[in-house]
Formats: sequence, structure tokens, C-alpha cells
Amino acid sequence: MEISLVLSDTCGYHEETKEILKQAMEEAGVEADVAVTVIHQDEEAITVNCIASPTIRIDGLDIEYQEREPEERSAGQRYFNTPSGWKPYPEVGMIVRALDAAKQRDSGA
Repeated sequence: MEISLVLSDTCGYHEETKEILKQAMEEAGVEADVAVTVIHQDEEAITVNCIASPTIRIDGLDIEYQEREPEERSAGQRYFNTPSGWKPYPEVGMIVRALDAAKQRDSGA
């Protein structure tokens, strides 16, 4: 399983996002290296396929949008639509669901 995290140097919540990702991986029973990339401008966001910061991808799919992600790319701050309202980082459950979906795809189920 490939997990990537793209962060912008201009946006906060880096440590919170890393901790939430770690918690989600533990909860989902996933052990994998996380490729972390820090970007500085919108041109880099396009190159690394970053919707906005933070962008977490599992096997190439964004944790929030999966196959139906928007075309926009930005080094700006991202907000996630959570049950608690809009937040500048995802909730653990969102990542766990994406990890579980990736495990199902990997198993062919």
C-alpha cells in the first residue's frame, strides 16, 4: 500500500495531520511507510497532484474524494467536510475508511 502526504510550507496543522494519519493507520491495522512531500507554491502542487494542504493519498486516491476528486490544485490550506463541520485536517475515521477501501481493493474483494 502506498501512502503519501503532501503539505504546504505556508499552511499549518502539519503535526496534527501526521498524528491523525498515524492514529488512523494503527486503527486500521496498516503498517506502511508514508512518503511526505513539502511544497512551496501552486506550480509544485500541480506537479505532485496536491488538491491543497494537506493532501493524503492512498494508492493514488485522495482520502476524501477517492475517484471523484476536483481538478483544482493548490499549495493553499485545505478544509475537509467532516461530521463536526469544516476542518483544516481530516478526522481519523475518514482516513480509516480510505485505508479499509484500499485493503479491499488490494485483496480483490
